[in-house]
Order: sequence, then structure tokens, then C-alpha cells
Amino acid sequence: MNFWTYLLPALLLFLEVGFPFGLFVPGGDTLLLALGALAGEGRLALFPLLPILLLGSYLGHGMGYGLGRILGPKVIKRFPERLRQQATRLLNRFGPSALLVAPSVPGLRTAVPFLLGALGFPWLPYLALAALGSLLWTQGLVLLAYLVGERLPAWLLWPVLLLLLALALLRRKPGG
Repeated sequence: MNFWTYLLPALLLFLEVGFPFGLFVPGGDTLLLALGALAGEGRLALFPLLPILLLGSYLGHGMGYGLGRILGPKVIKRFPERLRQQATRLLNRFGPSALLVAPSVPGLRTAVPFLLGALGFPWLPYLALAALGSLLWTQGLVLLAYLVGERLPAWLLWPVLLLLLALALLRRKPGG
């Protein structure tokens, strides 16, 4: 496999986590599961896949936090109200450790870094928690799918992944 095969998914994670339009782009979880399944089938190598995905997510967290610090209150108003309330509840309940959960929840993986930046959360603890949250999310999903991909035939695995993607897309539709 060439360099872009590994870099492009990391770039997609960076964009989804780091920028507010990540709120409208589903697929981070499905992407990680698909990549893990491909690795389980022997089509991708876990190394460099795991570290580059971790890096893409982590840099996205840094970008989201930085944008929150710079743009903060001006942009928060543009987030969907439901998502702002959900992210605020998560932050109120778990505090900064919400960063460990947020990457696993579509929408929140974009909103929480931005909100913590806008709220002025100290950057050093943020970077440590973002690293751990990125590690748990990227490595956990890829390795889970890798193990499943090693054991299940492709004819069974890929329809399940396509169904997950379809559900994510349907959930994003207004009224859906």
C-alpha cells in the first residue's frame, strides 16, 4: 500500500475532529472500523496505520481547541442547539474527562474540543486528556475491527460495516 492509503484516513479524522464542519460529516467510527477490518484481512498493516490515525485525531483535537480559543463565543452560536446542550451536559457531568468519551460520539468529538477551548480550559491538561481520548478511540475501534476481521469472512463483515455507515447517515438527516 502506498503512503496516501494511510495518510488520507488520518487527514479525514483531523478534519472531522478539528473543524466545526465535522459536525456534518459522519463516518469517523465507521472509517476506523473499516480500516481495522482491512488490516484484519491483511490488506493494511497495523503499523503505520495505528500511529498515523492517532496523530490525525490528536492534531484534530488540538485544532478544535485552538479554534475554540480564537473564535469561541462567536462560533458556538452556530452549533446546532441540540448539540450544544448535549456537549454542555457532558462537560457538566464529566468535566474535562469528557474528552475520553467525546471522540466516540459523533458530533461531540468536534464540539467538546471547541467548547473546552472557548471556555479557556488550560492547554496542558487538555493536551494530555486529548491524547488519551484519541488513543482510546482510534486504537480501540481499529483493533476491535482487526480482531473481528481476522475471524469473520468478508461477505459477512462488510455488509455490517455498510449498515453502520447507512445508520450514521440516516441519523444525520433532519427529522431522521
